[in-house]
Amino acid sequence: MLILDERLSLCASYVRESTALADVGTDHAYLPVWLALNKRIRSAVASDVRKGPLGNAEKNIKFYGVGDIVKTVLSDGLDSVSPDEADDIVIAGMGGELIVSIIDRTAWLFDKDKRLILQPMTRSNTLRKYLYENGFVTDKEEACVSGVKAYSVICCHYDGIVRKPTLEEEYLGSLALRNDAPTRKYASVLCAKLKNIRKGVYESSELYSEYTKLIEKLDDFVDAGGNEK
Repeated sequence: MLILDERLSLCASYVRESTALADVGTDHAYLPVWLALNKRIRSAVASDVRKGPLGNAEKNIKFYGVGDIVKTVLSDGLDSVSPDEADDIVIAGMGGELIVSIIDRTAWLFDKDKRLILQPMTRSNTLRKYLYENGFVTDKEEACVSGVKAYSVICCHYDGIVRKPTLEEEYLGSLALRNDAPTRKYASVLCAKLKNIRKGVYESSELYSEYTKLIEKLDDFVDAGGNEK
């Protein structure tokens, strides 16, 4: 039986029922295979830029008997995937800057009917800033813990409205500071990162003040959770 880890499980939860899926950087194709086995999708394209991971994906697709639903394609990002092959697009397990470059060069993603499910490993602030400034609106964002690391998963679509994000929106987006362990872990890691970034900012600047306010908010949130009985 195929079981997804917390990171891919959260991505899977955002995929719409009976959708056509593209899984970019699929590696072993665990996500589309699981969705096919659970009858959540009508079709899927599992893409990867490297032949090795794509070979692993093809073995899993064959092993689990979902070749009638999931196909593979050697592709740099979505370059070899057509718009009619995917309505929900998962781009997970890569840096935020790389995700930005994939979105930016794929014109057909700028469509209100397409759903993007994004899971950045690094530079999530860079990704969020790009989404705000290029007409994407976040429908939902949640944190998860996989292994010892905390991640966020962003579900969004294009609405054409350009927004100027605040510093808090860049680093937290619409991630609600909810009373759960994954969100607290994510907030704790982010807070430590922001404290390091703040060291390189002039104390008298407005930006330093903005970092300080965000750090205090995260500190208070994490401390409140630690003090609960």
